[in-house]
Amino acid sequence: SRPPLPQQQSLFDCGRRMNKGDHCWLSSQLPSSLSSSSSSFSPFVATSNMTMTPTIRSFSSSSQQQQQLPPDDPQAQFKPSPPTKLNLDMAQGIQNANRLIIQHGVGKQRLQLLSQTDDTSLPLTVKWQRMMEIYLGAQLHVIASLGYSTDESGIMTYTRQLAQFIGHECTPEQQEMFRTMGRSTWRSMLVLAFDLDTQMIEEQYGNEVSIVDARNMVHKVASRLIEPKILEEVMKRVSQIPISSTSSKHDPDEEVGLKHSIIQDVVVNHVYLGGDPPLVEELGLGSGPKAYALMQYVMSYHEHDPLCTQYTSSSMVKIWKAAGLDLGNNQSDGTIAALGKLPMSTIC
Repeated sequence: SRPPLPQQQSLFDCGRRMNKGDHCWLSSQLPSSLSSSSSSFSPFVATSNMTMTPTIRSFSSSSQQQQQLPPDDPQAQFKPSPPTKLNLDMAQGIQNANRLIIQHGVGKQRLQLLSQTDDTSLPLTVKWQRMMEIYLGAQLHVIASLGYSTDESGIMTYTRQLAQFIGHECTPEQQEMFRTMGRSTWRSMLVLAFDLDTQMIEEQYGNEVSIVDARNMVHKVASRLIEPKILEEVMKRVSQIPISSTSSKHDPDEEVGLKHSIIQDVVVNHVYLGGDPPLVEELGLGSGPKAYALMQYVMSYHEHDPLCTQYTSSSMVKIWKAAGLDLGNNQSDGTIAALGKLPMSTIC
């Protein structure tokens, strides 16, 4: 339920690709009006760039019986608009609908299909991105019905409104309710995509590690992230990003996306799953991608702990600087939040 934060560049990339005309997981299951990459489309109307005729369907008629609307009919000309702010019913409804799709609907089916892929043929970073695209597709499906545009701008508008509502208008009890809902959705995604054993997690960890263990784990992660060899690897790979010979063709968003992808790849393959021993093994979580997913599952409860955030922020600032990301021009609320979270962290 967050905007496409830097450590979640899979969301960032998915939104960017949709703006360029690519599709996410819902496009193969929806009518052409809902798989369009246009930022102005709604699942309930035909947009100006579509060739299909706007129709209205009676609840009592069969799917073959459709009545064409005249072009000057108000329903044919209808253009949706998003809410200017969220209230409790709206915020809860969106979160519950998103969770329904992930835990019981098409999102679940897609995640289960993803879990069947061989780890040797599908790198963790790619699998993670596909998992996040499934989440994003579900969220886009829900917020489109409220009038938000189904592109990165719509996601950003919704998540900004959600953050403002939760941060400024909710009681502490309501804030905890939203954190719990987000954590439930996040854990369901991990269980389904990586085929985690929930019974083992319950028996061994009680669903989450203790606050002491969580802080120790984050401290180890943060320490490994700022090792000279890790920072040097990030700098080396960023320096190899090809620069367009024609400045007019330079895409700053694409460059930022590449830098975030480099950070993610280095962190995953040189920190969590690399090294001697790999960090997930040093933490006693097992080996390979499933161990990484397990760590995300058991750590999610303590994501907002101040000390964990402090450890992470200090290391992420150095990682960002090594990648040449300009913190001075990125001091938004989303960026500040991102610095307090590790790459490929939670969405709740």
